[in-house]
Amino acid sequence: MAKSYKVTFYQKFDKGAYDLAPFTLNRQYTIEGVPPLPQTKIFKARDSIVQLLDFESFLIEHEMEETAWGRVDNSVFQSYIRKEFIRGYQSETNKLLLLSGKKKFVLDFCKKAKSLDVHLQTLKIDMGALLLKLPHVKGVWFSFKNGLIRASALMGANIETTTDFKKFSTQGDISTLSFHYDFVGTTHPIMIVSDGTIVLQGNYSQISDEIELVLEINKNLISDISEIISLDTNT
Repeated sequence: MAKSYKVTFYQKFDKGAYDLAPFTLNRQYTIEGVPPLPQTKIFKARDSIVQLLDFESFLIEHEMEETAWGRVDNSVFQSYIRKEFIRGYQSETNKLLLLSGKKKFVLDFCKKAKSLDVHLQTLKIDMGALLLKLPHVKGVWFSFKNGLIRASALMGANIETTTDFKKFSTQGDISTLSFHYDFVGTTHPIMIVSDGTIVLQGNYSQISDEIELVLEINKNLISDISEIISLDTNT
């Protein structure tokens, strides 16, 4: 089952506040009888990452408002607050916070991070430079700014040599690349997204094995071809 890790760096992540009990971020002062707006809670996870540098594990309980028509008994609603968990793996030495969870919740958490008093920086990868580092790719997504088609994918062997690949490269930007990566004597199916998300498409028995692979890919493929983006908005 595929599992994604978004690579972020933090300028502020007060892990001491999350050690003893769930800590609610963006507390809302509400009128009695009025439900609170979406909130976020962070707390120390019970599981540990065995013998992997100084990583610590956290759970982020993040809420988002979703637009949907529905009904509960006789009450009809047009939106509701959805709750999902994001796994956070934090390294004090590297000022690194790896976020693993449903994509739109991870992106929403990053977008709102500063208003939650968690100061994050994300990555923007030069996908053209990444392509040059890879001996081959097995899948690529292109995004297009103009025209009716906003995105298109190519899958197969040696697709970087095809006419379609060359045509799309002149019309759009690469947003995602899929490939195989050799590490510790094993070939791993990997997908990288331009926003700094690394997707592991293999199965792993330990979280520490996954994070070790993510760190290896970030170090050898991403770190020197990515731009650090500060999230300094409160929206």
